[in-house]
Amino acid sequence: MFEDVELLGPILVFLALAVIFALRSLRQINQWEVALKFTFGKYSGRLQPGLNFVVPLAQKIYRIDTRIRNRDLPAQMVITRDNVTAMIDAVVYYKVIDVEKAALNVENFETAVKDRARVVLRDIVGEITLDELLSRRDEVSAQVRAQVEQFVSHWGLHIEAIALQDIQLPQEMQQAIARKAIAERDKQYVIIKSQADVESARNFAEAARILAEAPGALELRRLEALQGITGTGNTKVVFDLAKYESGPSNTRKEAIAAAAAMQEPTGVRVDASAAPAAQPMVSNMKLQAEQAAIQGAQSSGNITAVGIPAVDPSTLKTGG
Repeated sequence: MFEDVELLGPILVFLALAVIFALRSLRQINQWEVALKFTFGKYSGRLQPGLNFVVPLAQKIYRIDTRIRNRDLPAQMVITRDNVTAMIDAVVYYKVIDVEKAALNVENFETAVKDRARVVLRDIVGEITLDELLSRRDEVSAQVRAQVEQFVSHWGLHIEAIALQDIQLPQEMQQAIARKAIAERDKQYVIIKSQADVESARNFAEAARILAEAPGALELRRLEALQGITGTGNTKVVFDLAKYESGPSNTRKEAIAAAAAMQEPTGVRVDASAAPAAQPMVSNMKLQAEQAAIQGAQSSGNITAVGIPAVDPSTLKTGG
């Protein structure tokens, strides 16, 4: 019986060591990982995702993440072709596509990618001007990515993208760029305004030509203006009561008398002294239209109707 007890102790120790050995021999490999197995330091194959058996002390595994990685490139000072200094921040996106090359051909592929990207970025920026760097950031990033890709492909890596995050310029250069932008906006404003002035002058010339060809249109335009100003506040308006029209000799006097008769209730003052006695007369129809316009001005306040010499529309000439 004592002999059985003495044998039980070594058996339990052996079983415990076996359990520890078995637990240390099992390795879990995630789906996004690739594990390389080395037996006594020699590469002996890959391990598939899941549980894998590895001999402790005799075999080791090296895990590599195959997902896309993004790493910030340290900010560095660069000099463009036109001798302007700039501080550039960038980020690189890459992944491992050949785990054997990444593990066997380079000691630390992550550091190697970042260093190579910085060197290529500095070289490419030194070949272009500041304006090209600011306006063609995507093209610069594509050139950097292509050159880095050619180099790191020997390490089993693939560069997805390299993006320029920020470009910091000296304060004096920022002020110069701001002044240039303001000058460009002022230039565009002057050009647009001059084009608008030319178009406006052409429209005025065309309107003058049409009014000269149709005197009735000028009269209608004058009456429309009188009707439009009746709704304003206290306004002093000067308009003519005399026109080059044929009619009875007492038409002008009747127009002035009618306007003067309306002065008391409406607050409209008629000044007939400015109209020369030899001025031609207005027709009865136009007189009635002008009286209606004056009556509509009762609510507007102070309006002065001054008889001024009219211009014969047939004498108007256009620039054409």
